[in-house]
Amino acid sequence: MITVKLYSSIRKYGGKEIMFEYRKGLVVRDIIEELKIPIKEISIIILNHYDNTTDKMIDREVKESSLIHLFPPMAGG
Repeated sequence: MITVKLYSSIRKYGGKEIMFEYRKGLVVRDIIEELKIPIKEISIIILNHYDNTTDKMIDREVKESSLIHLFPPMAGG
Protein backbone atom coordinates (compact mmCIF):
# COMPACT_ATOMS: atom_id res chain seq x y z
CA MET A 1 0.00 0.00 0.00
CA ILE A 2 0.98 3.61 -0.62
CA THR A 3 -0.05 6.37 1.78
CA VAL A 4 -0.83 9.82 0.41
CA LYS A 5 -1.31 12.73 2.82
CA LEU A 6 -3.01 15.89 1.59
CA TYR A 7 -2.60 19.29 3.24
CA SER A 8 -4.54 22.53 3.47
CA SER A 9 -6.65 23.45 0.43
CA ILE A 10 -6.00 20.23 -1.49
CA ARG A 11 -7.76 18.14 1.15
CA LYS A 12 -10.93 18.84 -0.82
CA TYR A 13 -9.71 16.17 -3.27
CA GLY A 14 -9.84 13.31 -0.80
CA GLY A 15 -9.39 14.22 2.84
CA LYS A 16 -6.31 14.04 5.02
CA GLU A 17 -5.03 10.59 4.06
CA ILE A 18 -5.67 8.20 1.18
CA MET A 19 -4.37 4.69 0.61
CA PHE A 20 -3.46 3.42 -2.87
CA GLU A 21 -2.68 -0.07 -4.04
CA TYR A 22 0.88 -0.39 -5.33
CA ARG A 23 1.35 -1.30 -8.96
CA LYS A 24 4.55 -1.59 -10.94
CA GLY A 25 5.64 1.55 -12.79
CA LEU A 26 3.50 3.89 -10.68
CA VAL A 27 4.79 7.48 -10.48
CA VAL A 28 3.66 10.43 -8.36
CA ARG A 29 1.90 11.97 -11.38
CA ASP A 30 -0.36 8.90 -11.68
CA ILE A 31 -1.61 9.33 -8.13
CA ILE A 32 -2.19 13.06 -8.55
CA GLU A 33 -4.15 12.41 -11.74
CA GLU A 34 -6.24 9.68 -10.09
CA LEU A 35 -7.13 12.15 -7.33
CA LYS A 36 -8.01 14.72 -10.02
CA ILE A 37 -5.79 17.36 -8.42
CA PRO A 38 -4.65 20.02 -10.90
CA ILE A 39 -0.83 20.02 -10.90
CA LYS A 40 -0.81 23.82 -10.53
CA GLU A 41 -2.41 23.37 -7.10
CA ILE A 42 0.60 21.43 -5.77
CA SER A 43 3.74 23.27 -4.75
CA ILE A 44 5.74 20.73 -2.76
CA ILE A 45 5.87 16.95 -2.96
CA ILE A 46 7.58 14.87 -0.29
CA LEU A 47 8.21 11.25 -1.26
CA ASN A 48 9.70 9.04 1.44
CA HIS A 49 11.27 11.98 3.29
CA TYR A 50 12.80 13.49 0.13
CA ASP A 51 11.24 16.76 -0.95
CA ASN A 52 11.53 19.10 -3.87
CA THR A 53 9.41 21.20 -6.17
CA THR A 54 6.59 19.59 -8.12
CA ASP A 55 8.44 19.67 -11.44
CA LYS A 56 11.34 17.68 -9.95
CA MET A 57 9.21 15.12 -8.09
CA ILE A 58 6.19 14.56 -10.33
CA ASP A 59 7.69 11.70 -12.35
CA ARG A 60 9.49 9.89 -9.53
CA GLU A 61 8.63 6.23 -9.22
CA VAL A 62 6.61 5.17 -6.20
CA LYS A 63 7.61 1.99 -4.38
CA GLU A 64 5.55 -0.34 -2.20
CA SER A 65 4.94 1.23 1.25
CA SER A 66 5.84 4.73 0.03
CA LEU A 67 4.63 7.81 1.89
CA ILE A 68 3.72 10.85 -0.21
CA HIS A 69 2.88 14.31 1.16
CA LEU A 70 1.24 16.83 -1.19
CA PHE A 71 1.26 20.54 -0.27
CA PRO A 72 -0.39 23.48 -2.04
CA PRO A 73 1.36 26.84 -2.40
CA MET A 74 1.38 28.54 0.98
CA ALA A 75 1.78 32.06 2.23
CA GLY A 76 2.46 33.22 5.71
CA GLY A 77 3.85 35.92 7.81
